[in-house]
Amino acid sequence: MNTRPLTATEREAFRLGRLVAAETAPYFMHALFAAAPVAAPGLGTFAVDGAWRLYMDPDLLTGPARWDSTTIGAVLLHEVGHLLRDHAGRADALPTPRHHLAWNLAGDAEINDDLLAAGVPLPEGVVTPGALGCDDGDLAETYYAHLVPPHGAPPALPDDGSAGCGSGSGCPPAPGELPAGVALDDGTATPVSPAESDLVRRRVAQDVQATIAAKGRGSVPAGMDRWASGVLAPPTVPWERVLRAAVRRAVADRAGRIDYTYARPSRRQLPRIIKPAMRAPSVVVTLVVDTSGSMSQADLDAAMSEVTGVLRTTGVAREHLRLLSVDAAATTPQRVRSVTAVRLTGGGGTDMRVGIAAAEAATPAPHVVVVLTDGDTPWPDQPTRARLVCAVISNRPPRGTPTWATTVHIPSDRLPGPAPVAGPGGMGPVRQTETPGRSAPTT
Repeated sequence: MNTRPLTATEREAFRLGRLVAAETAPYFMHALFAAAPVAAPGLGTFAVDGAWRLYMDPDLLTGPARWDSTTIGAVLLHEVGHLLRDHAGRADALPTPRHHLAWNLAGDAEINDDLLAAGVPLPEGVVTPGALGCDDGDLAETYYAHLVPPHGAPPALPDDGSAGCGSGSGCPPAPGELPAGVALDDGTATPVSPAESDLVRRRVAQDVQATIAAKGRGSVPAGMDRWASGVLAPPTVPWERVLRAAVRRAVADRAGRIDYTYARPSRRQLPRIIKPAMRAPSVVVTLVVDTSGSMSQADLDAAMSEVTGVLRTTGVAREHLRLLSVDAAATTPQRVRSVTAVRLTGGGGTDMRVGIAAAEAATPAPHVVVVLTDGDTPWPDQPTRARLVCAVISNRPPRGTPTWATTVHIPSDRLPGPAPVAGPGGMGPVRQTETPGRSAPTT
């Protein structure tokens, strides 16, 4: 099959259909105009490839069996739906060998229920979740699992190996699909790069959200709403990585500060002049642990393990690491000698300001204070002398933490189960060498 550019008459029919599609679903506008039209005589339908080329049988545009503009617009929305939902990329994650017909039907069902909900007049006999024996509003992977049992049982329908909606839908290439990186002879239908594809998806997702914001929920099918929310969701960064970076950055900032001292004269002497030597401070770190609120022991152990692991790799000496637990009832800090000795006491009304103040009152003063808490506590109003890292262990976003401190959110539901916790730096129990302050009774 030889593909070619559209003739003037075919292009006019395509433009009318695209205009109808854009009027029906305005939030699809950028996707409709990003897909490049290609005439594919004898194809018998429309199809797409992964480079956002739209292959159309000219007979369906201008031939005796041509579709009207409404049908063309509905089919265009269906085809770009494959590209927006990245059915080709998602197909690569399916178990092999892949059942192409089942995936094509599953992808069609995922698109069509939303289009029908939006009032798009799809042709009769289109694939819907109900036709597959499934409920509306699910993902193509769910429909595929229904059609192809995952436990080795033979599927009910044979795989005919047809191209379906083309390689852009995760099926085999449609006859006449252009090779990767190749455009038509007239220079049209240039391929869209994966980065450009992502930009189009994000722009469509933003338009979907803008439509919902302007017209309210229900103005866009629920499936499109979920899709847009998934596309625009910020990337999830593992909390362990964020916490390690925050603690390491705080320690490195203090460790990098050097000063002159006469305690040890410089080896470079001048006649009758004593020069000071330069020294770098030994970083003192204090862990202030909230032992009262809604945290579980597993949450506390997991967070403590990460913090102490970072301190070990940053070279903080054992004698320069302190550990304070803030009791719930008395809201007073208590010294502990080992990470494993920190135990939750229950209750509420914790004031972590007491623990932070006690940490700063100690001698020598800490350079870095790391607070592990569930967040239900007031915070200092004024910046502390030490770098303050607030690790909030909660499923709620942190609230009220100081803007001048470093805040790390640790979702409770992403913490692993209870794990053995070693002493800080793997060096065994921590020995408290300094009194944390007059108001801090010791145990």
